[in-house]
Amino acid sequence: MMHSGSAALAQKPAPHRLLRRVASAVVPDAGKHAIDRVRERRFLRRIGPINDEYVRRYGLEVRGGPFAGMPYVPGQEHISGHLIAKLVGSYERQIYPWLLDEWIAGDFELVIDVGCAEGFYAVGLARAMPGVEVRAYDTYEPARRACAELARINGVRDRVIVSDLCTASTLAEVPQARVALLSDCEGYEKFLLDPVIAPNMRAWSIIVEQHDNVDPTISATIERRFRDTHDIEVVESVPPDHRGVPELEWMTDEQLWLALHERPLPMSWALLRPRNAPAVS
Repeated sequence: MMHSGSAALAQKPAPHRLLRRVASAVVPDAGKHAIDRVRERRFLRRIGPINDEYVRRYGLEVRGGPFAGMPYVPGQEHISGHLIAKLVGSYERQIYPWLLDEWIAGDFELVIDVGCAEGFYAVGLARAMPGVEVRAYDTYEPARRACAELARINGVRDRVIVSDLCTASTLAEVPQARVALLSDCEGYEKFLLDPVIAPNMRAWSIIVEQHDNVDPTISATIERRFRDTHDIEVVESVPPDHRGVPELEWMTDEQLWLALHERPLPMSWALLRPRNAPAVS
């Protein structure tokens, strides 16, 4: 990341999020990036052969979940570290019913993805929601390049607008009413999701990954800010589960952990459904 301060924590780091988050606050840029490179090389040495074997067997197309059929881009492990989970359709599976039943089946003008990484959600939703514009934000420049490339190979580059920093003030300038906002920004959601700064989000559908492992007040803060305008449903993160996924049967327990382990606990997602959503014209 090239920014400093709380905004720099906003949108996706490389795979070792916790390390990058701490380093952003306490280590000068040169030292931070040196730590990241060491950790990244260590991770890639372990996960690289596993990813290669999976791709040799099954290719680079998403096989399950809401984005089944989406072609993927090789070599993006340094962006998010969850290639196999995304390809088999198990990544963050707790929110798939919300995406399928409410967002993809809904009627939106705009999707905003804050913390887009290599574009799994930004491009997947653009494919699944024809005609909808997607604005994808990430402060990590390699992630922005990867997202733009993933959009290109999926034929949606004209509808996926990739930018760097997104703040509450950025959201306050969004004119559209029928907006779906996805937030996965490593604790910065406490600053981003502020309806005092951006009153228009009181009418938006919002899915937010709540990083109480970063700041234990985050979920309570979001609930307090939106309880008067939204119905709020929360699901907790659970350990990854490979049962029923035949593409993973060849893996050892250690390989499964490396391929599917997503995040430290506790962590949750909240779906915020606006009570006064704008009428469809």
